[in-house]
Amino acid sequence: MEIEVTNDELARIRRNKREIEERFRDLEGLERTLRVLKLRFLIEQRERIETRLVEMRTNYIELTEFEETAKHDKEFLMAFRKKLSEENKRLRAELEARRR
Repeated sequence: MEIEVTNDELARIRRNKREIEERFRDLEGLERTLRVLKLRFLIEQRERIETRLVEMRTNYIELTEFEETAKHDKEFLMAFRKKLSEENKRLRAELEARRR
């Protein structure tokens, strides 16, 4: 198992080395230390998950907004295409009428 500590925590560990060693010799101290480490680990995991959840919610909102924009764009383009097609038919009919 690997434990990562900050420079401040490392300095505090060095200052309290004797107390920490006594805790490790004492079963209760070991259990307290283990609970503290476990709690710290769980808190860090929860913070990571909460951060990821916020990111996912933001991404979901952006995706649904993009989807709506794409839907409106498609509708606009289909209507524009229909107008172009009707204009093209009209112009062909005019051209055909002039040829006769």
